[in-house]
Amino acid sequence: MNTIFTENWEQRLEMQFLKNDRCRKRAYICSPLSAEAEDDFLRNMHAARAYMYYAFEKMGMYARAPHAYLPMLLCDKLPTERALALSFGLSLLESSEIILVCGNRLSIGMKGEIAHAALFQMPMIVFDEGLYHEVQKEITKHGGDKRCVQLDRENFIMGFSSPVSYLENAVMFK
Repeated sequence: MNTIFTENWEQRLEMQFLKNDRCRKRAYICSPLSAEAEDDFLRNMHAARAYMYYAFEKMGMYARAPHAYLPMLLCDKLPTERALALSFGLSLLESSEIILVCGNRLSIGMKGEIAHAALFQMPMIVFDEGLYHEVQKEITKHGGDKRCVQLDRENFIMGFSSPVSYLENAVMFK
């Protein structure tokens, strides 16, 4: 398996923001941030960056994940700062053309983002089959049309909780 996650993938991710590529679809990355342990919290931030990069390189989308960077500026444990981050995230979500639901579990924050997207009947792509059914239920619960949700089996790596680790191991054992 060929990996796009070479040692300089994060620098290449940052370079995408300097390009003014209006032809790419604007995607919002919806993935878990919350975690019991600090290491897992940081791992989730890193995974959000990996999802952004994969969406850019392999899916041709300009992906944004506020939770990939905002926790470095705002404290998620302080209610006012968490509210500020969530407000910014929802504004960014509204300016997106599609939602990419990544990972293999739904966090409370993700459920809020999905409920918000349901109000706008925004199209969503889910990469994990179990999560696909959960997202459809969330959409229906909030008055949305579950037909807005699509399952993508081709880009299954986006359904993993740690896409970089998966690809590093896949390359190591090929």
